[in-house]
Amino acid sequence: MLNENYGEGTGGYLESEEEVVDHLPALRASCAKHCPTQTKAYEACKDRIAKLGEGDCEAWYFDFLHCVDHCVAPQAFKKLK
Repeated sequence: MLNENYGEGTGGYLESEEEVVDHLPALRASCAKHCPTQTKAYEACKDRIAKLGEGDCEAWYFDFLHCVDHCVAPQAFKKLK
């Protein structure tokens, strides 16, 4: 006996009538505004790398992401049903 949510031609499960919306990109974009120090440091690093032609900005990028994720975390699960 098949589970009633299981259907042929849909990858195993019936498609929901409601479209799934990922709110995370919008939350990250809005939270990036709350991290001006990290954004400026990352952008300055990218400019230096563009001029030098070598190196990376991994540490500055992770500092930026940490700040953004700190802002996003409390809001992310509020959007889920």
